[in-house]
Amino acid sequence: MSQMTAQGPRVGAVYLVNTTDRAWTDHRYVLCFGAYGSTLLCAYANSLEDALEECGEWIVDHAPGYLADDSVKDEYERAIAEGLSEEEAQERAEEDTTALDGGRYLNPWEWGIVAKNPSRADFLALAGVGGAP
Repeated sequence: MSQMTAQGPRVGAVYLVNTTDRAWTDHRYVLCFGAYGSTLLCAYANSLEDALEECGEWIVDHAPGYLADDSVKDEYERAIAEGLSEEEAQERAEEDTTALDGGRYLNPWEWGIVAKNPSRADFLALAGVGGAP
């Protein structure tokens, strides 16, 4: 049912981000990314934060246009030029973003939670396979 693509394994419309973590994690999250939520990623994780980090790693490698790193950097530099301290500038630059590990950022309107622990039938329906409507 799954197929291998340049972006990794995929079931229908959903990319499988970290299938090797399935055995030792408690949850399966399906998250959407992009202005219209057109990129669906499935991550196995013990928390939403961990799932978002896993998806963030995939985004860095396969869809870096979703990252807000440049806008955060630009805002930081503007704040420093205005005379704010480094701490104040960093706080202002990161405002209204979702921070990921490694100094990466997403705009909060560019991602969302589609499902937490969907059943197999629900997952296949999300993926658009398996005779789902």
